[in-house]
Amino acid sequence: MFGIEKKVTRTAKRAGLYTGGLLLCSVGVAFMTVAAWIALATALDAQIAAIVIGCAYLGVGLVIFGVAASSPSQEQPKAPHVEQPTPPSDAPPIVQAFMYGLQAGAEANQTRH
Repeated sequence: MFGIEKKVTRTAKRAGLYTGGLLLCSVGVAFMTVAAWIALATALDAQIAAIVIGCAYLGVGLVIFGVAASSPSQEQPKAPHVEQPTPPSDAPPIVQAFMYGLQAGAEANQTRH
């Protein structure tokens, strides 16, 4: 159980760091937005500043949606390995050959998936 506790502790620490990083990035984006607003409103008009900043956020959001949509979905779980019965050594050769072929086909099918 000690290994599980280590993993939980490590995951909690990582989640805390990600949360702190996300919070600091959000504050940074807010300040950068205000700075961009001041610069654009001074150079142009407040309405143009709003349009430019809104389009920038919309564009970044659409790019993120595009990246999320293009990433592959979860991989399909692999089928569990099923052991094929081995024929008894006193079985007729035709039964042994059939069982050998059945097992080879099952193994080939598993390597394909």
